[in-house]
Amino acid sequence: MHPVLVYSIIFIAITIGLLFGFERYQLGSIYLLLLISSISTFLLGKFITRLFPSEDPMMEEIQKEQKRVYANQYTREIRILFNIVQPDPKLQPTPKRIAGSLEDCFELDAETMRTRLKHYFGDSFNVSTTQPLAEMIEEIKSIRKDWPN
Repeated sequence: MHPVLVYSIIFIAITIGLLFGFERYQLGSIYLLLLISSISTFLLGKFITRLFPSEDPMMEEIQKEQKRVYANQYTREIRILFNIVQPDPKLQPTPKRIAGSLEDCFELDAETMRTRLKHYFGDSFNVSTTQPLAEMIEEIKSIRKDWPN
């Protein structure tokens, strides 16, 4: 269940319960009623949403967008990798596909890509081409501190 729905159900239930309690004991402050309802809803809602985490239907789209944003931070490095793997600009993928791995972006076989990358980076280059581009760039930067400068 979505957290907003959980909070709203809890708030309504607590408010109705407190209204009956306030009516019985003739407590007249609506501010006290709302304050108690709000605090109780917050505490109970936090507990229930942690106990039963929700499946957000938009989570997959959010993760794709986060990958795109993350990949856009490495636009220069991604372009360099694309130029290494496929020197012909006409055969390079469009920027829409940069959130995937190198193997997702190109129709080349993995061995050809690895050969071209090893030729550029040296024979000790063992970075996987199946990981997302941003992670691949971070791994390359950790191995070769001077890259891409």
